[in-house]
Amino acid sequence: MLSCAKTWSGRHSRALIRAMISSASLLLAALIAVSPVAAEEPSKCAAAPPVLWGDGEHDDTAALNAWFRGEAVLWAQTHEAVSSEIADHNFLLSSTVYIHSGTGRKMERFQMVWPSRNEVVTGGTIVAGSDPDGQPVADGITKINADPDEGVPYDGPKLEPHENGIPRHCLTS
Repeated sequence: MLSCAKTWSGRHSRALIRAMISSASLLLAALIAVSPVAAEEPSKCAAAPPVLWGDGEHDDTAALNAWFRGEAVLWAQTHEAVSSEIADHNFLLSSTVYIHSGTGRKMERFQMVWPSRNEVVTGGTIVAGSDPDGQPVADGITKINADPDEGVPYDGPKLEPHENGIPRHCLTS
């Protein structure tokens, strides 16, 4: 009888150990599946276009830079696409705005304000033109508290090709 009990306990112990190993494996697999993955470089493909306010109250830096790069941008108030020309708007900015040539963008009768630098630029007209090798043209621009070398063209990196205002490397559906 001791022999039989010993055999039963051994079989029972092995089954219990197998069940515990199986449960532990499933738990480990579940934890791996729901664990956050190490972040890679963030995507430069926006899920939605940036929005431009042009009201002088909201920070327009990112949206205005995207617009000057030739990307699709929406008006915040109407959700309509911003056309290639902007007129009669005020822009609150927190950083540099880069105007790229060759995008066909034109801005006129505007005000750009950088409160942190106490700087104001009003215009006039800024035309990016359609020649990517040309230079943007600024006419009738007034600068207050701006450095003398601001607004001077310089060679920068070429713009990434776009299709319908979206960088070509971005997947769309």
